[in-house]
Amino acid sequence: MPNRSSGFTMIEVLVALLVIGTGALAMLMLQLHALRSSRDNGLQARAAIMAAELAELRAAHRAVAADSADPYLFAFDAGKTPPSTSAACASSPCDAAGFAHAAIADWRARLARDFPAARAAVCRDSGAGTPPDWRCDGNPASPVMLKLGWRRADPAAGNTPDAAPLMQLFIGH
Repeated sequence: MPNRSSGFTMIEVLVALLVIGTGALAMLMLQLHALRSSRDNGLQARAAIMAAELAELRAAHRAVAADSADPYLFAFDAGKTPPSTSAACASSPCDAAGFAHAAIADWRARLARDFPAARAAVCRDSGAGTPPDWRCDGNPASPVMLKLGWRRADPAAGNTPDAAPLMQLFIGH
């Protein structure tokens, strides 16, 4: 009668460790992907809120100073241009243009602070391009578009601030 020992062989143990290790690694990668997606979704939501805020500021300015040039048409690149500072209208009275410049300076500072390598362009552009790009036609009859870009968390996305805008939103006429 052969002597059979009960238990696991070394090969069975190694295969079990390989299966468990592969599963644990897959769970870790899934968690990292979920964290990146959550961060990207948070930035998208924050960008949409900031776009709505800029559209409201621009609409209020146009209602007050309809005849003046539109100060809300600007380009900003946090990597190349530091956010401008302007006098706060809370401590001293401002006219419509002064308020607009203070509001834009605050908006740019928050954009630079909250978004990695932020870039924005608010311009007249009739060709809401597919895919979007940073060029604007400047036609006075074109709608005003906000184009936003930033560096995403996923390095495989190949997205740099010079790449195409991540968001292109209509903010008025």
